[in-house]
Amino acid sequence: MGILSVISKLSHAYVLDLYIILIILVCGDLITILLSYIFWHQVGKRYRRLKRNIKLLDGVVKDVEEVSEAGRKLDEQPNQLRDSQLKAGVTVQLADIERDWVDATKAMVRRVQDCQDFYQKLGERRKPLKLTYSAVMDWKKIHRLKADLDSCQWEMYQIWERRIQICKSIEQSMSIVRSLQSRPITEHKSHPYKRAPPTVSIERNLKVLFANNPELMSDSDKQKEIEYLIKFPVQLLHSFLRDLEGLKLESQTEKAWVEAAEEIFGQLQHEIDGVQKKANLVRWLPFLGNWMTRRWVKNSFGQINKQLWSLFIKKYTIDFSFIKRVPSKSVGPSPKKKTQAPTDDKEILDLLDEFNKQLNREQSKMSSWLKQLLEDFKQVHQLLKDAKAVEGLNNSRILAWKDQIKFIVKDAISSLSSSQPQRSNTSTQKEIDPWKKSSTEFERFEQAMEFLAISMEVCRIKLSEETNSVVGLEDNTHEMVSLLTTNDTNEHCSTLSIVGMMGIGKTTLAQKVFEHAAIQKHFEFRYWVPLPDIGDDKHVLLKILGETVLANQGERTENDYSFKGVNDFLKGRKYLVVLDKISSKQTWDTLKEAFRDKISESKILLTTRDKSVALHVDLTSIMYPLKLRTQEESWDLFKQMVRFQAEPSRPDHGLSPEFKKLAEKVVGRCGGLPSSILNHGYLLSGKEVTSKDLSRVLEHVTPNQIPWSENLETNAKDLPQNLSQCLSYFGQFPKDTKISSRRLVVLWVAEGLVEQSGDKQEPLKSVAEKYLSELIKRNLVQEVERKLNGRVKTCSFPSALRELWLRENPSSGFDQHVLYYTIEKDSSFGGNINSSTPNILQSYRNPLSMLCFDTHEGDKPGEAFGDYLKKGIASGHLLHLKVLDLEHVFRPQLPKSIGKLIQLTYLGLRWTYLENIPSSIGNLVNLETLDVKHTYIRTLPSSIWKLKKLQNLYMSEIYRSKIEHQPERKCKCNQRNKKFLQNLQILRGAFVDKESPLKDAFNMMKNLQILDLSFQLEWSQQKALAESLVELKHLQKLTLKSFDEMGQPQDLYVTQLSGLVDLHYLSLYGKLKNPSIVITINGLPQSLTELTLSASRLSNDPMPELEKLHNLKSLCLYSASYTGKQMVCSSGGFPQLKILKLWMLQELEEWKMKEQAMPSLKQVEIRSCKKLKVPDTTDLRHLKTLRELKLKNMPVDFSKTIENNKDQIWGHVAVFPVIINE
Repeated sequence: MGILSVISKLSHAYVLDLYIILIILVCGDLITILLSYIFWHQVGKRYRRLKRNIKLLDGVVKDVEEVSEAGRKLDEQPNQLRDSQLKAGVTVQLADIERDWVDATKAMVRRVQDCQDFYQKLGERRKPLKLTYSAVMDWKKIHRLKADLDSCQWEMYQIWERRIQICKSIEQSMSIVRSLQSRPITEHKSHPYKRAPPTVSIERNLKVLFANNPELMSDSDKQKEIEYLIKFPVQLLHSFLRDLEGLKLESQTEKAWVEAAEEIFGQLQHEIDGVQKKANLVRWLPFLGNWMTRRWVKNSFGQINKQLWSLFIKKYTIDFSFIKRVPSKSVGPSPKKKTQAPTDDKEILDLLDEFNKQLNREQSKMSSWLKQLLEDFKQVHQLLKDAKAVEGLNNSRILAWKDQIKFIVKDAISSLSSSQPQRSNTSTQKEIDPWKKSSTEFERFEQAMEFLAISMEVCRIKLSEETNSVVGLEDNTHEMVSLLTTNDTNEHCSTLSIVGMMGIGKTTLAQKVFEHAAIQKHFEFRYWVPLPDIGDDKHVLLKILGETVLANQGERTENDYSFKGVNDFLKGRKYLVVLDKISSKQTWDTLKEAFRDKISESKILLTTRDKSVALHVDLTSIMYPLKLRTQEESWDLFKQMVRFQAEPSRPDHGLSPEFKKLAEKVVGRCGGLPSSILNHGYLLSGKEVTSKDLSRVLEHVTPNQIPWSENLETNAKDLPQNLSQCLSYFGQFPKDTKISSRRLVVLWVAEGLVEQSGDKQEPLKSVAEKYLSELIKRNLVQEVERKLNGRVKTCSFPSALRELWLRENPSSGFDQHVLYYTIEKDSSFGGNINSSTPNILQSYRNPLSMLCFDTHEGDKPGEAFGDYLKKGIASGHLLHLKVLDLEHVFRPQLPKSIGKLIQLTYLGLRWTYLENIPSSIGNLVNLETLDVKHTYIRTLPSSIWKLKKLQNLYMSEIYRSKIEHQPERKCKCNQRNKKFLQNLQILRGAFVDKESPLKDAFNMMKNLQILDLSFQLEWSQQKALAESLVELKHLQKLTLKSFDEMGQPQDLYVTQLSGLVDLHYLSLYGKLKNPSIVITINGLPQSLTELTLSASRLSNDPMPELEKLHNLKSLCLYSASYTGKQMVCSSGGFPQLKILKLWMLQELEEWKMKEQAMPSLKQVEIRSCKKLKVPDTTDLRHLKTLRELKLKNMPVDFSKTIENNKDQIWGHVAVFPVIINE
């Protein structure tokens, strides 16, 4: 028993020891796990902080890589314009210190990514079943990870400390790359920013937290502490993200910063939820629970506050910009820069003044600190004013900044007032120092102002002009989007074709339309189908179409694609399909099988170089021809790619006229073709361009002729003979010359190149204008400048196309032309008469036409030409001349013998500044056109009455040009030559007074079509004139101006014009004495398309009557045309009006627009209407088709209100109008 007892005791002892050992092991394991958890938690905090901080730097590195790759691709592009003397500049340029920074950042990002992988791997091992093993075995690994994280954190700190503002270089390089790409930077990579749900609701959730826990803000001190700690910083960031909404974030840096901001808000939401849960748990502890809750709030929100500070400081350190791309017309001086001090600014100034007054009354040891605080207030207020000037008044940030400034200054005033020294009630009567409490408050104010200042510095949105070849396509984009989204188009057309030559921007326009917000909203499904340039292989086309349309329809192989399958998939869907680069009719015939069952709301947009393909597609298809860029558009496109060397000698550091002329000559050589402009700009990019660089381009670079030759080949298929002759006529003008469209049209008519067609005898001038329009649509002629009404002002024959055309058409039937010039020699001209007049006369015997391009001033050019003309007439070499055009020759001396040129049909003397012409002009019996506009000729000789065939007479309006009376002895009974009057079709610039022989002659001008007349007549004479004008049944354009000796408007009598059924243009200048007769639906013809009123002094609103003119497209109400206060446009009125101008209507106060009023309006210009109030937002919303709103010399508040409310006004329409402030 003893042995058994001993054994039993020993066994109990061993079991006890085993229990103790087991307990010790378990406790050790728990302690190890606890220590491991604590240590791992600390590592996790380091990891999350590092991960949060690395995102922004990673975004910068990605941006550098992206822009470098885009630049590399540009550098690799084959460029036919390269020359040994012309090397393209480096597109992406970083300084050595920036390169070093990027390399160091890349290495550090890679190390952080390695740490991230290691952290995630260790995290997987720390699952519950592996926790003990991991806690023991991974201890060293966790220590190593911590060391690596600390090392990365130190490297990151050093990188931030270097303060390399690399983002400016990246933005500059990105801008260069964007401008040089033949297509815009791919838009689908950047989607409009949309705030995450926590970001949207964070301010509301904070309010809910404080409302549910009133103990957190039980007194004013605690409330202010919470407001300054978290409410104000959150409000600033929240307002910035709200303003960013809808903006396309182009760079990875922008995206990373926004993601970091949203993560902070997400974490704040988590903290709000956590605080609320903890508060609910300790709510039963009256005092301790409140203290614990406030402590949790202070700790949690204090961490968020630090993160917000860090976020703003990082953006300030690397200094990147959020960029908003806007059309070029929208970027310019803002009217807000002219603002003085609106109400809110005055309120802030008053508060600062009050703070300063209280500060001056205080004498304390903190005076210097308080004075510094006042300076901080003033500095932040100045930042606010600067921000307003740049970005306007109506955005979330401005409102938040303004409210916080006022709150903080008011709080500081209140704190300063309460800090006055007070006496204690104790017997010692010692003064209590109030600044111990106030110093804490003032530190709070100082920190708040510092945060406010840095937020104003970094929370900016930079406006930047839209770059790349989209310049000049703004209106086209607007029209295309409207065509694709409006109901009228939907009912009648399902296919639209963008047509134009190679390199003109068809794909670019299609991309802009495809990515437009209105298109994305209108079409549920959109498909971009890029087709091969050449070939119509059915299998290739099917593969491309199938991969595009059926890409997300499960696993499909090429064998699964069929046109029927695509058709079945698209059936019933509302979609837009873009077929880019359809090269032939056969390609369309193959592809159309996939769209047989499309619904009417679906659209197909295709691009093609061949007009015949577009016509083949569909009978109801709309063909949209793209034109060559104008001179201004070409210059804007070139200018955004090229940096010119500034000229210090000029006060504005701008370009000298000589330098700009040279640059414009380079651009002019491109003929308005975007791809050619891009190529030239590419060669000059990456450096500051000098005049030598431009000269070398002109000397060594020839525009690529492939697009032009292909365009010629395409047009040769269907170019009519008369258009071919008109195009050849351009060869008679000097190379790269801007040609007045008016001059060209009348010369075509004079040369007999224009023919009437059809039963209706349309005026030859109108036919010629249509010829020019057709050549521009075919991309054979460049529209260089446009008039204000949108019509062609000047045009040009692109130099590359000119060379090709003249090579294929060397004579073109115009070998009898003599071209006189003195500026430069060109092989295509006759030569310089100053050096070889006899040779020219010998070489060009019996020429039919002579055009002059001499623009020298002084007496010599006129004398030289007069001598040349005199010799030519005397020798008989010029007696067969039919056309003599001396436009822009300075005062040519016309010999008396000019009357011997009896074959002459056209005599152009415009802009010659002649003071008189020989009376022998009356011998030019075949003369049909005489143009003396913009000369000093006050009186035409009486011999002009003998010109029986004269049809077009242009006189000098500025000098009140008249016609002398026909001599009494040469007319029986004072009867004028009726032939002269009856054959006139155009009479412009004539002046009539009581002595003028024309005043009683208008009833005989039965064939007059265009009349531009100024007069100074008595009332009875005006009545007689008005009665004679209504008999001119062929009148198409009529301009009447009544003024006194000083040129001021006087009374104007006009009778009913409704009988003039062909009248489409009417302009009246003078006070209408009978407006109730004229400005009515019965007083004006329904054929009117353009109406201009000036100085009419209408007292009644003209809109109710004018809006009934259903064909009216342009209405201009100029100075003092209307003197009333209100103008109302009714529903259904002005159905076709496209242009409306309101100028200097000094009494106009209110303009109302009803729904469905002016449904086609595109352009509105309001100028100097000082009393006009901003139309109601609802009224402006009715202008759904408005494309451009131009405000000039309008009150600041008017322009400002329109600008600030534009989103509210037009946010619902398909295309946002461009607002131009001048």
